Amino acid sequence: MKRSVTILICILMGIGIALQAHTNESITQRKSKKHNTPDSTDIKYHAKALAALKDSSFVFHTDRIIFNNGISTSVSSVTNFISLNKNRVVVQIAFDTPYIGYNGLGGITVEGHISTVKMRTDKKGFTRYEFYANGTGISAKVELTLHPVNNTATAIIIPNFNNKQLSLSGSIMPLDKAYIYKGTSF
Repeated sequence: MKRSVTILICILMGIGIALQAHTNESITQRKSKKHNTPDSTDIKYHAKALAALKDSSFVFHTDRIIFNNGISTSVSSVTNFISLNKNRVVVQIAFDTPYIGYNGLGGITVEGHISTVKMRTDKKGFTRYEFYANGTGISAKVELTLHPVNNTATAIIIPNFNNKQLSLSGSIMPLDKAYIYKGTSF
């Protein structure tokens, strides 16, 4: 009799613990749903980024570069960017290394003109902005994707003469609000 009461108590305690864990999980889920909703600041940044894309006057600040083999590295968004001013584009990549690179910052800076601009927003709210960049040192297709709830974005640079594309992640800001440091270009 004593043993069955002990087993019953253990079962009831187990059910109580399980119910408590389920309740805590529900509270955690409600909190995470609340945190996943965009706040007014995110919506303002998204609106400004979208307006800058429409005006073709923006800077895509890069904070992470992903190479073809899947390896990625964090970089400074001040020296790694894609800048677009109407029909003029600057693409700069600069790594934090002792090697000064072609641009004096440990990487490369290329400038050119853009053509064939396409902009569309899909059903989920992702805005795709594509253009071709041609100039000294660059001949590539650039695909930017602005996320639907803030100004974070991804970019893919696809060269026309080889298959060594470069993927970037970062954020989009209007040209007049962005802070960048441009190195020596080709």
